[in-house]
Amino acid sequence: MLIALAGPTASGKTELALQLAEQLDGEILCADSRQIYKELDIGTATPGLAEQARAPHHLFNMADPRTTLTLAEYAAAAEAAIKAIMARSKVPILVGGTGLYFRTLLYAYQIPEVAPQPTLRAELQAREDASPGSLHRELADVDPLSAERLHAHDLRRIIRALEVYQQTGQPISSLQQGASQLQRPCLYYGLQVPKEVLYRRIQQRIQQMFADGLAEEVSQLRARYGADLPLLQTLNYLETGKYLDGTWDLATASEQMFIHTRQYAKRQYTWFRRDSELQRQPVASAADIAALAQQIARQWQECVSHV
Repeated sequence: MLIALAGPTASGKTELALQLAEQLDGEILCADSRQIYKELDIGTATPGLAEQARAPHHLFNMADPRTTLTLAEYAAAAEAAIKAIMARSKVPILVGGTGLYFRTLLYAYQIPEVAPQPTLRAELQAREDASPGSLHRELADVDPLSAERLHAHDLRRIIRALEVYQQTGQPISSLQQGASQLQRPCLYYGLQVPKEVLYRRIQQRIQQMFADGLAEEVSQLRARYGADLPLLQTLNYLETGKYLDGTWDLATASEQMFIHTRQYAKRQYTWFRRDSELQRQPVASAADIAALAQQIARQWQECVSHV
């Protein structure tokens, strides 16, 4: 049986997953669309070495940041990892905030079979470079549902959505269809954090990111891959780049990160609200996380004892 832990950024998912892994002899799988990439650790809050030492981790840092790991490739890797974990009689614990990953693995969503189109992608990127924001507006015209869930700076997914539309004539949101009920044995939990607590955690995380060397991480990625690397246009990396360029001072960059992270958390809540089988759990403190870990462990043990 799979345990799935979803929720917005900075809600405590990582610590909950670690406690469950320790209690149930589990292994943790990444369900975050940026933590799957190598070398983007601080800005994505990827579990560090100390956290990874507490339990086996899978799918983190698996992809080259210069490439785009497709949803189909992620799903195949995740299914293989889940199968291998279960073969070892361990408990797979899926944790992250990327709703589409959960939908694909838990609800058997169909993935559009459209191969990457390098020429088209280059053309779309050129249009965006000439007129920033134009691709998001174009997506809103042909696929408003996808445009609503994607930030205007998330060019990787905007380009993918336009690519699918141009190749099929249909919005990617209409092609990503699946069952309305869970399609595999699963305990599916969603963390709900009071707004004031979540905002405080986001601010603390931003401060910690800079203390841990976020600016240095971005500088190294720019030196290695160039400032135009698409992943460097995403949350935390874009704002830090503007700080490094001298466009913003540190206070302004931090404030913009806070604003954009709040907006991202809101979109995450909106996405997971559609999952009727998600067991929503309020958490506001470390004690709440510990209590929830014990609750989920008991429920898992009760479920497997009846199998």
